[in-house]
Amino acid sequence: MTQRAIVPSILLCSMIAGLAPMGAARAEEPAGQVDGRAHFKRGVDFFKEGDYRAAMIEFKRAYELAPNYKVLYNLGQTSLELQDYASALRSFERYLFDGGKDIAAQRRTQVESEIEKLKRRVARIDVTTNVSDAEVFVDDVLVGRTPLAAPLAVSAGRRKISALKGGLTAMRLVDVVGGDSTTVALEIVDPTGATAAPALPSRSVEPSPPSTRATEMPRPQIVVVPSTAPAPPEPPRNTGLWIGITVTGALTAGAVATGIFALSAKKDFDNDIIRYGVDPNTISDARDKTRTLALVTDILAGAAIVSGGITLVAALASGTPSKETSQGFRVDVTPNGVLASGRF
Repeated sequence: MTQRAIVPSILLCSMIAGLAPMGAARAEEPAGQVDGRAHFKRGVDFFKEGDYRAAMIEFKRAYELAPNYKVLYNLGQTSLELQDYASALRSFERYLFDGGKDIAAQRRTQVESEIEKLKRRVARIDVTTNVSDAEVFVDDVLVGRTPLAAPLAVSAGRRKISALKGGLTAMRLVDVVGGDSTTVALEIVDPTGATAAPALPSRSVEPSPPSTRATEMPRPQIVVVPSTAPAPPEPPRNTGLWIGITVTGALTAGAVATGIFALSAKKDFDNDIIRYGVDPNTISDARDKTRTLALVTDILAGAAIVSGGITLVAALASGTPSKETSQGFRVDVTPNGVLASGRF
């Protein structure tokens, strides 16, 4: 049932429950009746605002102070909104039983229809305990004492069933579906009276037989331990050799480039000479350019030859296996050429 359909019904119950004689007759009402009507009115207000838990508390207090079968209808509708189907079923069934013939036929038909729907959402659990007068709880809510007069109606789903007596508790979680009927037997046991678990058998360790060679002297064993001394450092690579190769390559490339430029300038100079009416300054500049490029080409080529010779000698020296020879070998560049000396 939706909230729109519930609110008019609750308002109807509140108006009926609120009817009382005016004037002096109102003053003769018992205090419980007055307080119960006040709690009922607050419950209706909470229900209309959607605060169903607060409404449930107010309706329960109103019923405790002034029991009236009409309030049971409000309790059933509020439980339905809280999805507490078992409580809603109990309230509606009690409402029909207590109201009897005073309930209108239309209202009775409506409530009976709700009851049929709720029965498909409620299970029955028969709770038993090994001791009497134990408190029984469903989802931590007290529902009675053992032995129970009838099986408990609980909402479908996972339910916590527990029993308490003398500070000792037994508990079980059960999953039930609508229409189920099951039995839960709880055993409350005093832990001080329980027998202790048997100890595990100890594992015996038999002594090992004495060695027949106990009196013999142990023979020394030779253990070869690998040396932990660090490996000798790797001799540094001959970086000078690579530098020499690089320099020789660069000088050779420069000589080739300037040689090409010199040949081009020489060609331009030759063409200027045979042309008629060429300015002498142009011819002079062409000659100077050709000579300059030729000179630079000769210098770079000579330097490349010298660098290549030095690199070649250094490469041969670095390949000599004799330590003494490698340490005594020297290469010197003099104005007259390259001088190599050493011990052989």
